[in-house]
Order: sequence, then structure tokens, then C-alpha cells
Amino acid sequence: MPPWLLWTGGSVGLAAFGTMVVALLKVRPETRKLKRDGAAVLVTAATAHSAELSDQVAELQAETRKLWQGQRQQQNLLSAHHRWDEEVVAVVRSLGGTIDDPPPLYAEG
Repeated sequence: MPPWLLWTGGSVGLAAFGTMVVALLKVRPETRKLKRDGAAVLVTAATAHSAELSDQVAELQAETRKLWQGQRQQQNLLSAHHRWDEEVVAVVRSLGGTIDDPPPLYAEG
């Protein structure tokens, strides 16, 4: 093999090796940057999703409070009406009338 061919092959091999080293040196920081950027995107998305879920939970809690208050109010009204029914039945009976007991206002159970 002629020496010029050996020198040419060696220089091409050396250039390829140098190119590979430069590429590896560039890839490492770029990989770190991609990981940092990806992590930042994930944190941003998770934060936004968490804020959205927090708002939904707050809305559900407010709605639940309204339902409980309405239920308590309805319970108080039914109790007052039941007491009134009992009084009316007692008055009618004390005056000599006949009247059935008032129907139940609450479901059995």
C-alpha cells in the first residue's frame, strides 16, 4: 500500500474521530437543555392543571354547602309544619271532631 494512501486514510479517520468527539461534546449540553426544558414544560402544565382542579374543587365545595343549607332549611320547615299539623289535630279532637292523624312528612327509613 502506498504511503500517501495510508496518510489519507489516517487523516480521514482522524477527522471522523474529531467530528465524533465534537458531536458528543455538543450533544451532552443539548441533552441537558432538552431535559431542563422538558421538566419546565411539565412543571408548568402540572401547575396549570392543579390550579384548574383546585378551582373545580372550590366550586364543588360551595355547591355542596348550598345544598346542605337548603336541606337544613327544608328540614326546619317540615318540622314546623309537622308540629302545626299535630296542634290542629289536637284542637279538632278537643272540640269533639274526628280527624285522622296527619300523613307523614318524612319518608320511612
